[in-house]
Amino acid sequence: MRSRFGRGNSDKEGDDRQRELSAGSITRVAQQKHDPERVSVFIDDEFAFGLTLEIAIREGLKKGVELSIEAQQALLNDEEGHRARAVALNYVDYQARTVEEVRRKLRKKGYNDVDSEDAIQYLLGYGFLDDEAYAKSYVRGRFAGSGYGPRRLRAELIRKGVSSSIIANALTELVKEVDLESKARQLAHRRWESLSREPDIRKRKKKLFDYLVRRGFDYHIVSLIVDESR
Repeated sequence: MRSRFGRGNSDKEGDDRQRELSAGSITRVAQQKHDPERVSVFIDDEFAFGLTLEIAIREGLKKGVELSIEAQQALLNDEEGHRARAVALNYVDYQARTVEEVRRKLRKKGYNDVDSEDAIQYLLGYGFLDDEAYAKSYVRGRFAGSGYGPRRLRAELIRKGVSSSIIANALTELVKEVDLESKARQLAHRRWESLSREPDIRKRKKKLFDYLVRRGFDYHIVSLIVDESR
């Protein structure tokens, strides 16, 4: 049985490529040269598998400890869960993510549902994931920076896997805080000027209408602004 943990390192003590599991006694637990947070476990003087140092310490792995095949597989399953947590943590470390984005990332990396959900619960427990806070921050940022209206913001959050109730709450707060019509007028003014080469006023208005709709503003606001454009 081959592990999914292989790193391809030619240094045997730093190589996580797993051999066929067989019961035996630990003859050495060596800290890996390329990663001091990991150890290589040797059973009957042969490299067996690599583990996170934390797991090795917690499970009391040392010379002389007997390990059955089942015990070894349990360790490897624990290692897989630990890796899933590390991948998830790294994914949210440099940019805020939604729960569903993390779930998709872990699935793409090949982690099973149990390890993926465990990693998600780990992040939720430490406050590294919060879809409600994410949605509120996202709509404010996209509205201020890109000028996107509620319809587009809703579609974007849906694609990110945010629930409809959380999206609704975030957009309700946004509408209370900002002037949608004023933002739409600002965008419309710039767009109208850029369409000045279009001689047909009806085509010009149609292009402006389509533009504002794509930006995500409601039809009644768009219609009002386009009707007033001259």
